[in-house]
Amino acid sequence: MAKRVEGRSDRLLECARAEFMEMGYQEASLRVISAKADTTTGSIYTRFGDKEGLFHALVDDTVSELLAWFRVGQQEFADKPAEDQQSEVFTYRPDLWDQLVDFIYAHWDVFRLLVRCSDIDCYEDMLHEIIEIETQYTYRFIETTGNDAVTSGKLSAMMIHILSNAFYSGLFEIVRHEMPQNDAHQYVRQLRRFFVQGWADLLGEGE
Repeated sequence: MAKRVEGRSDRLLECARAEFMEMGYQEASLRVISAKADTTTGSIYTRFGDKEGLFHALVDDTVSELLAWFRVGQQEFADKPAEDQQSEVFTYRPDLWDQLVDFIYAHWDVFRLLVRCSDIDCYEDMLHEIIEIETQYTYRFIETTGNDAVTSGKLSAMMIHILSNAFYSGLFEIVRHEMPQNDAHQYVRQLRRFFVQGWADLLGEGE
């Protein structure tokens, strides 16, 4: 059995990150990656399976961390008494949005890869998971607080999905447009204010 060279996996990932960023997923070459890492394509197949496995090795840990953080934030709010949820639904922990922006910029290369190489569906899969979590906890809030938005016909499952998709797709535009971090904080706050007004109307909280 061939002995694995120490540090080879890290070098492959470093070279793969650069190749994916420059060429996109479809045009990225395993031969170029392995040559720059001073090894063979066989090393990639042995360690990562294939090109897709190599890409996932670059992004999956960060995506999993983001989704776990997102679930924790949603659950912490859902654990609050109904009356507190009712009064804090639009004011709860505004620092969480700053944390989200800071997380994205702390893992900037990963999120640029996700957006740059969206043809592999990793970005769409991440967005789908976020929207599913958001939708699930939106329903929990409506049920817990006895809100009539769904029963009255103001909100439907499709509307919740579309609005959540619009918000988070808009949020990740900070990556697509490569905004400076300070500008991204301001943009996300403005985006949040815009959507809060709409949600307040649909949930009857502005009445």
